[in-house]
Amino acid sequence: MPVYKLKNVSSSIMVGIWKITETEGELLNMLTNKGFDESAIYQTQNKQRLKQWLSTRLLLSNFFDNASISYDDLGKPHLDNEWFISISHSNEFVAIVLNKKTHCGVDIEKVSEKVSRIKHKFLNPLDLQNVTSLEQLTLYWGAKEALYKYYGKKEVLFIENLFIENFSEKKAGFNGRINMPDFEVNLPMVHEKIEDYILVYTL
Repeated sequence: MPVYKLKNVSSSIMVGIWKITETEGELLNMLTNKGFDESAIYQTQNKQRLKQWLSTRLLLSNFFDNASISYDDLGKPHLDNEWFISISHSNEFVAIVLNKKTHCGVDIEKVSEKVSRIKHKFLNPLDLQNVTSLEQLTLYWGAKEALYKYYGKKEVLFIENLFIENFSEKKAGFNGRINMPDFEVNLPMVHEKIEDYILVYTL
């Protein structure tokens, strides 16, 4: 089943996960059968990227009948129905978070050694003290990616501007903090394991 999970977190927050098992043609047929304009299909030679793009729209259609995604100059996605959206994809998984009240951020990452090779680029000294496993390292990376998407602007240094606080393996919830010269916010966040992946999103 392509829809892996649909979840109403609250009256104003919804989460969706799609696991891509279909061919490009099957996804395209599913989308056009829902009335999507085929001329508006994303043009790319990257077949996996195209399947992720198609799956994102199919996943969104489980929440809204006619919502359309557009992107601003900085690449942040927006909906035309007054909901906020954040999108993430990794290999065969696509994740979206929808928030009625405020901006949101989501990230899904496969647990792999690849993240450990770049940890010096996104973990500050305190982070390095707290991270004790590859799974936690992936979670920190995903959480900072989700915070970055929430902020939606450039000039963000993951080490200096994005912080993970009150994290514990014993609970799903923790706090994220964005600290920019002109903007600061503390955000409740949640993580969960999806097969070999870590899903993280803001609340």
